[in-house]
Amino acid sequence: MTVPEPERAVVRVDGVVAAVLGPGRHRLPGRPWRRSVERVDVRERVLLLTSQESAAADVPGVRFSVALRFRVVDPVAFLGVSADPVDDVRLSAQVAARDWIAARGLDEVVGGRAAATAELTAAVAAGSARLGVQVLEVSLRDVAAPGEVRRALLEVSSARLEAQARLERARGETAALRALANGSRALAQDPALLQLRTVQAAVENGGQVVLHLGAAPAAP
Repeated sequence: MTVPEPERAVVRVDGVVAAVLGPGRHRLPGRPWRRSVERVDVRERVLLLTSQESAAADVPGVRFSVALRFRVVDPVAFLGVSADPVDDVRLSAQVAARDWIAARGLDEVVGGRAAATAELTAAVAAGSARLGVQVLEVSLRDVAAPGEVRRALLEVSSARLEAQARLERARGETAALRALANGSRALAQDPALLQLRTVQAAVENGGQVVLHLGAAPAAP
């Protein structure tokens, strides 16, 4: 028989594993009626667990997805240990992700997905090795807080921005008042500045300035 590159063939004779064949052309052991052949695809696979939900340490109803990458490295264990090894790996990833979220607050869950990848990958890999599976990566995706929590966070953010805006306006008004006070003191100390500022304001606003000269002295 010929085994293509992405597959391995597990050959059993009288129900006992006789050979695991890699890519290429092979002569099978045993009589045809005494043997069976099962093919296993050893290429990398991806499982996406969508619409998952778990309670964080401080917020219930956190929604998330899990992306799982794995491949088969031991075809005999993959076929013989579990009736549905892929479903076992899926369940292991789901439980590990829920436990990880349940042990942390929402802020840490949302901001710590990079750390989650390392921890979840290690946890799922340890439990899946007996199935003949190598877990490459388990990552959290699309983490979202419940709707009411998102609305509350939005209100807090809006209130914080409004408070900052009020503070900036107050600072601006204080600076303007301080400038006016300084100007008033300068005008009080030098009345000529008041006359100069009046002329400047009139010119800037398109007004006219009329100068009143004193009466000419009487002829002797």
